[in-house]
Amino acid sequence: MWHGCPIKSPLSSFYLENLVKLDMRYSKVEQLWNGCQPLVKLKEVDLSFSSLISCPDFSGSPNLKSLILQDCKYLREISPSIQYLIKLRCLHLEGCCSLKSIPDCSGLNSLKLLFLSSCSNLEMLPKMPCNIEELWLAGTALEELPLSTENLSRLQTLSLTGCKRLKSFPSSIYKWKSLKTLYISHCSKLQDIGALESLKKLHVMEDPLESIIYLKNLVKNLVFISFRGCKEFTLSGFEFFPDNLKYLILSNSGITELPEFPEGCLSSLIVLDLSGTSLESIPASIINLSNLYYLYITNCKRLKCLPKLQLGDIRAYGCTSLEVLPSLSFRQRNDIFADFVNCFKLDQNIFEDIVQDALQNTSQVDGRAHLWYPGSEIPKCFDFQNVGSFINVELPPNWFNNNILGFAICAVVLDHRIDFEAKCSNHSLMSWKVNFKSKDGHDRCVWNKPISVYSNHVVVKFPILPFSLQDLSCYENEVSFEFCLKPLGSNSYKIEKCGVHLMFGEEVDGSSWVCEDEDVLSLANVHDNCEEKIEGDTQLIKMVKALCVLSLGLQVYLKEVFLLDSVGYLSVNCLDLAWWTCPLRS
Repeated sequence: MWHGCPIKSPLSSFYLENLVKLDMRYSKVEQLWNGCQPLVKLKEVDLSFSSLISCPDFSGSPNLKSLILQDCKYLREISPSIQYLIKLRCLHLEGCCSLKSIPDCSGLNSLKLLFLSSCSNLEMLPKMPCNIEELWLAGTALEELPLSTENLSRLQTLSLTGCKRLKSFPSSIYKWKSLKTLYISHCSKLQDIGALESLKKLHVMEDPLESIIYLKNLVKNLVFISFRGCKEFTLSGFEFFPDNLKYLILSNSGITELPEFPEGCLSSLIVLDLSGTSLESIPASIINLSNLYYLYITNCKRLKCLPKLQLGDIRAYGCTSLEVLPSLSFRQRNDIFADFVNCFKLDQNIFEDIVQDALQNTSQVDGRAHLWYPGSEIPKCFDFQNVGSFINVELPPNWFNNNILGFAICAVVLDHRIDFEAKCSNHSLMSWKVNFKSKDGHDRCVWNKPISVYSNHVVVKFPILPFSLQDLSCYENEVSFEFCLKPLGSNSYKIEKCGVHLMFGEEVDGSSWVCEDEDVLSLANVHDNCEEKIEGDTQLIKMVKALCVLSLGLQVYLKEVFLLDSVGYLSVNCLDLAWWTCPLRS
């Protein structure tokens, strides 16, 4: 490896017989060697962005598998010796703008990847083997695809972006039974591309809708459609799209309004990307997209209101005008992700419900949750809270059981140098140390991988399970969390508050062990003096039975029961009873 090698002359004085890989990217070399060199062990050559003028003779390198000459702008020709590289799998000539032709490659039966994009003077394709799987032709001067391409029966990906001279496809493209992905734009002279029934993914980039009307014939089996960057793109309805479409990418397109989503429409859609558009609202009928899991609306600066949503992943970073979000609930499927960074106009109270819903849903599936939103308070559902970056947690007795999922953590990050609602352009990295006290008197701690945090925002992540369940059984009922920031840039962020919540999963009978507000029962107004009114085990048993009736006989985890505003706790399930700081003397 010798990046930026300043030598221009051939490497004739180097001993290369045992060379396996030659990596001389960004070098000044104009010619590698003279004549044929016996390099039987050579398998990879990468001369990308070099000053190469002529391609070396590779007839002495029969085991070469990868030849990368990307952006060799002065390279005028490719040596005919490449015809004999029967083990070559990748030929990368993208950006070789001085190339006008390429030798016959039909005998390269191992060739899978051929990159010719931005070979702007290439007017004709070489003959190719039928085993080609990816063919990248973006920005070439091709006027037609030769008849020989009809034999590309294993072709899976084809890129024609910016082929402005291309007029037609071969009539026999129906033989491309394996073609799954097509990139196409700025092919204004292309009238028809025939029937590609196997096509699954269509990328139409930076092209007005009028130029791709002919693509309606392709829609039947598409599962992925992208109009990313199509500034003249508008949308009047969804009848154009197939029912089995799963991914619809409209980011940075020209849409300013979305049509209604009829019931049953796009019933298979999983991902909808509207990032960077000028939308001001999204119709309430989006709730009809029964399988929608990912909604991307990043940097939709004009977006003012969202309807009721049920998703698994929403990215609303930079929606600075967003004011309305009636409710957001999460689907029980995979990981939960909610990014509302810089959405300062949103009512902060909505996030309390969002966090609670995420906790409930994550407890019922094997998933994780990551949430970011503007704020300065730890959600109320976090049992343990503290000011600063450190918190010590005394866990309830017998806290460890098969239902434990781990811990939810939360931190409030502030920068006191700026106004609370000032747009946050920089982020920091937050890591945290979890320290368990073991039963043998030794502590065990672990640092977690850092995550991004933002000033004047709350970050919530769960579940955190530092060790295996088997290991956790060896520890006492005390654990501490210490949060640490690694600033990026010139920010002066600090952890203002932190919180921890102990998470439990589903019981066998379906009841949840996640602590909810309704599981908190205040008895402060029931008795003026608990020692006088609660006179022994009989009264205690009656109260326990009453609480079990309230839970409809299901196993419950009653988080806190306050007696006369003292720190008294009663935790009940149908099998065990624990009462910390019990005020009874008898």
